[in-house]
Amino acid sequence: MVELNDFKPSLTPAVMAEFVGSFLLAFLAGAAAANAADNGLSAAALGVGLGVAMLTYTTVHISGGFLNPALTAGVLVLGGDKEVTIKDCISYIIAQFLGAILGSILVKSCLPVEALVHPFVTLGSLSDKHGEQVFIFEFMATLILGLVFMAVRDEKRSQAGNAGPLAIGFAYTIGMFATGPFTGGSMNPARTLGPALAFGNFHHIGVYMFATFLGGMAAAFLYKVALGDAEDGEPEEKRRADVQLAQKFV
Repeated sequence: MVELNDFKPSLTPAVMAEFVGSFLLAFLAGAAAANAADNGLSAAALGVGLGVAMLTYTTVHISGGFLNPALTAGVLVLGGDKEVTIKDCISYIIAQFLGAILGSILVKSCLPVEALVHPFVTLGSLSDKHGEQVFIFEFMATLILGLVFMAVRDEKRSQAGNAGPLAIGFAYTIGMFATGPFTGGSMNPARTLGPALAFGNFHHIGVYMFATFLGGMAAAFLYKVALGDAEDGEPEEKRRADVQLAQKFV
């Protein structure tokens, strides 16, 4: 049963891991995006994706390696799980936003003036006049990312193992390659809010926040309800047989 105390934020090592991870991710993502102005989309896509994988490896054993309020919100709307409670989710989201804001401010202060000609905010060619398309791109990219994240966290059925953080990083990279030129490739509400505050540029931020949060929550709901919860799916013997069959093709 959910109680009022479940919504009270807490400060734990796991919450600090989410804060530090989000802080470092915002710093690295901002620097990579700034480099993309001269070195192309690959600098941002690979920089963000590899950074996410690295920082997920760093925090996954402490907090679960969320580093994204949209992914955290997905677990939150499901009422938490065995590893992460509702209180944890709320605390994580606060820590993720604070970390991203501070990381974005720091990287902006470190970059040379010429690198700030193109702010590393999450905006693309469609952002100014095509809000509906931006919403769809960001929703779909975050939905895919969320499905990968939920699959990796599925301890009973996941085949990712220690490569789980790499799969999450690849999802970010592919999402950046697919949506970066059009939307800036956010897939993360904190990745949008941090640079927006650092540069004082809040153009269309509501579309990004709504699309990414909704995408993360839709992914969690889709994975649990449509793709089947690990506890409510097929018998264990059938799952093991499916795993053995799949391994023959690896």
